[in-house]
Amino acid sequence: MNSVPLPALSVARVSGPDAADFLQAQLSADIAALAPDAAGFACYCSPRGQVLGLLLVCRRDEDFLMLAARSLLPGLVDRLRMFVLRARVEMQIEPEWAICGSPDPTDAAADRSVWRAGETGLYYAVIEEGAPGSGKAIDGERNDAWKRAEFEAGICWLGPETAERFIPQMLGFDRIGAVSFSKGCYPGQEIVARARYLGRVKRKPLLLAAEGRITPQPGSHADLLRDGVWSDATVVDSVPAGTDSTWVFVVGPADPEEAGVKALRLDGADYRCATM
Repeated sequence: MNSVPLPALSVARVSGPDAADFLQAQLSADIAALAPDAAGFACYCSPRGQVLGLLLVCRRDEDFLMLAARSLLPGLVDRLRMFVLRARVEMQIEPEWAICGSPDPTDAAADRSVWRAGETGLYYAVIEEGAPGSGKAIDGERNDAWKRAEFEAGICWLGPETAERFIPQMLGFDRIGAVSFSKGCYPGQEIVARARYLGRVKRKPLLLAAEGRITPQPGSHADLLRDGVWSDATVVDSVPAGTDSTWVFVVGPADPEEAGVKALRLDGADYRCATM
């Protein structure tokens, strides 16, 4: 797969002498441990521990780039600015910059700044205004293939309908390195840590391959059939898979963990499916 334009993502720059310390105090990942030219996922959480947005944070020289869903990034930046106070930090969204994805870093290198997304094996290239490739046309099938690769890697970018509804573990974001359980405090840290050490997360991410071309709305209710029992779930996102199948990323009950999902019910219609 060659590099794929990702218009659903946007980028913001965070700069200033206190940028690293500020992001360390606000985000769930250990930003201070990011090596120069390295990138990793992080969650920005509410005080209740619910994920406001997933971010890919890239350390570049003395500043940072934050990649997030285009529909969420302005609100995330505005909220972060509320807590700058006396910190020497500046945040600026770069609306003219583009983002491409690639599983091959040598392919993405033609698009300038290339970042490996943690340990997922996927790479994201940030194309500054006027850089070669910034005007690439969108190929729907290739874009869908990239999104399926993200789903398989555990990456699911939230949108307005799914923000502030789940703690990170319900989305599996702890598995992609977006949460550090050894760093200092950040908004929602107590609740996120309590779910890990004192309780058990009763809901988890499930990736389903459903028969048919369906378009469930993010944030909508769904029902899952496992071991002959229906249980409720929430659709986070979906993507077509060929002409007669759809991959659906849902958050549903963790138990029975060993039982695969046999059917997905949306708006009263049932679709045969399998857990991936």
